Amino acid sequence: MPGPAPAEAASLARTLGLPPIAGQLLTARGFITTDEVTAFLDPSPGRLHRPDSLPDISVATDRVIAALERNEAVCIHGDYDVDGISATALLVTCLERLGGRVGYYLPHRETEGYGLAPNSISFCRELGATLLLTVDCGSSDHDVVLAARSAGIAVVITDHHEPPAQLPEALAVVNPKRPDSAYPFRELAGVGVAFKLAWSILAALGRERTELTDLLDLVGLGTIADVVPMLDENRILARLGVNAIRNTRRLGLKALLTRTGIANRPLSDRDVGFIIAPRLNAAGRVDHARTGVRLLLTNDPAEADRLADRLEQNNRERRRIESRVLDAAIARVEELATDGRRVLVAADTEWPAGVLGLVASRLAERYYRPAFVIGVRDGIGKGSGRSIPGFDLYEALAGCAGQLLAFGGHRQAGGLSIAADRIPQFADALNKRAETLPEELFRPTLDIDAVLNPKELEPDLTEFLRRLEPFGPGNKEPLFAAFGLEVMGIPRRVGNNHLKFRVRSGDGSLPAIAWGRSSNLPDLEPGRPGSLDICFSVDRNPKPGFEAGIIVRDLRTSNGPDQA
Repeated sequence: MPGPAPAEAASLARTLGLPPIAGQLLTARGFITTDEVTAFLDPSPGRLHRPDSLPDISVATDRVIAALERNEAVCIHGDYDVDGISATALLVTCLERLGGRVGYYLPHRETEGYGLAPNSISFCRELGATLLLTVDCGSSDHDVVLAARSAGIAVVITDHHEPPAQLPEALAVVNPKRPDSAYPFRELAGVGVAFKLAWSILAALGRERTELTDLLDLVGLGTIADVVPMLDENRILARLGVNAIRNTRRLGLKALLTRTGIANRPLSDRDVGFIIAPRLNAAGRVDHARTGVRLLLTNDPAEADRLADRLEQNNRERRRIESRVLDAAIARVEELATDGRRVLVAADTEWPAGVLGLVASRLAERYYRPAFVIGVRDGIGKGSGRSIPGFDLYEALAGCAGQLLAFGGHRQAGGLSIAADRIPQFADALNKRAETLPEELFRPTLDIDAVLNPKELEPDLTEFLRRLEPFGPGNKEPLFAAFGLEVMGIPRRVGNNHLKFRVRSGDGSLPAIAWGRSSNLPDLEPGRPGSLDICFSVDRNPKPGFEAGIIVRDLRTSNGPDQA
């Protein structure tokens, strides 16, 4: 926990007319001068980087414009997650508005898996496409790129995943993570890279700026959903994107906002990440991702409503499947005895590909260990991994490449293919690599920003916390600690496993919710002053007519077991 706010933090807050604790939160994030704070709190489109320094961007731009001028059909090849869905819809929208003949192809997660799918070449032939343009994939797909070229189809790759040492022999590979990239920010989402290509095309054709800003709702959607670092222009794109989603003219997005009950209240990055994105993701997990693209592209109100309902049904099915697989994966991990295992690997022939990443994330959270969950079909395992801070998952996969058929990803998440009989050796190799890391890396911690009494949660502080949004890696949501509180009224269990109650300190009180903590219900003794210490974040966007409350992340009671 940080100590008292330094003098410069207090001075910064006074100079900018912000709540005293704001200076502490800002300086902890490395913002010292008023100019730095202004740039951070009020992200401006003028601070976005021009696309010119992206590798191969001029080649890609020229080839797309040539296709438009020659009336060539173009195929956009996306991915089945929200980043890929939104990036696909973005380039389809852009090129169609320019008069282009455009089709799109997204692989089926279960039958084709991640990456540039061989079936897309057949689709290009049916479409008559002579240009295959990838979004959010392609950097490692050498064989399919060569097959496309042999079929007379030019390939332009736009991607944001870590590229291999040797790039595919595509006409262009637009990826800010390329070692030879001069682009000033390497952490764009896939939709961010697609946006840069659209920017380059529209600028080269002298089009109106509004044609670019009309794409910001899609950029914000994919950027937030892909959990990329919320720094630099990702922060700008996400902030602008939330505002654009709030005012979107896309009938499908409007239907989804209405269907989920968030159309008529202030929208936040949390709403995008935890309400909208899971429903779009559900299409690719239990059905087909093209449903999500259709929703984002439709101009038919009736179809928009039908597709929003379908995504809601997909999401309910996804939850059911995820719960079943998670229970089985926990049992499998426990069977393997996690003691001493720093990386968890669980595999089964009954686990569908659509929920593997979600289950891996749950395992990583539950055990605070990097986790891989693998579904096996016909002797081949396809899996997803999720990591913890300090463990570079892509680097670990690269170090175990000899055990794998294919892999890809980044520091926090990745995917792989592996022969089923190599899974035990893969697990051993991962754990051998993890043995060299310090033990404290595998102990969960909560980094508390400041001590804050709930009665100090005034409207001006809540408004400042909104200005810190969007949150994500690199700009974590502020966490506060409060000590010696009193539980008011009768705490109650809500939903499946949540806890709702009210806390009081002195003459101030606030509603509180603790997600997944219903097991602590017996520990909470109402009406006993000083019995509760909590770590919490602030509910910045309460429902209309409701007061702002707090979200309890951890708790400790003086009359129950130590939970903090």
